Amino acid sequence: MDELGDIVQEFLVESHENLDQLDRDLVALEQAPGSRALLSSIFRTIHTIKGTSGFLAFNRLERVTHVGESLLARLRDGAQVMTPESTDSLLRMVDTVRNLLASIEANGADDGDDIESVIDQVKRCIDNPVPRQTPPTPPTPPTPPDEPAATPAVATAAPATAPGSATGPVAEAPGN
Repeated sequence: MDELGDIVQEFLVESHENLDQLDRDLVALEQAPGSRALLSSIFRTIHTIKGTSGFLAFNRLERVTHVGESLLARLRDGAQVMTPESTDSLLRMVDTVRNLLASIEANGADDGDDIESVIDQVKRCIDNPVPRQTPPTPPTPPTPPDEPAATPAVATAAPATAPGSATGPVAEAPGN
């Protein structure tokens, strides 16, 4: 095998391994649709395949992975949420990537699949996103009416007793 053939063969092996992990991530994503970690992992796989396919001039594979990467970036970054339509689009995109890789393996070219319908399906998800729902703000409880301010209690001091008064100490008058 020549050097380019070795590079393509290594690309195919790595891509198949990465797609196996991507399949596991997609299954896990069904259980946790908003998981940034899973979406990031899937994004990295598609990004890697896209970059290498561009380098190796597998232009059809690059176009499919590019549009898939765009949808995954929006999902990962929270610009839109997973929906049944976006899930179907991603699954179809991954199937197309597998078929294109099989074509490269069989005849050295990324032909065979109708990529335009897949690209259009993924673009529709991007162009018609379901925005992330922010939790509704709980209604503010009504403010209780102002209660009249309590009038400060006036402290009443005990009356001072005058010297010689009946309640005070009895003082003897001088000379008594």
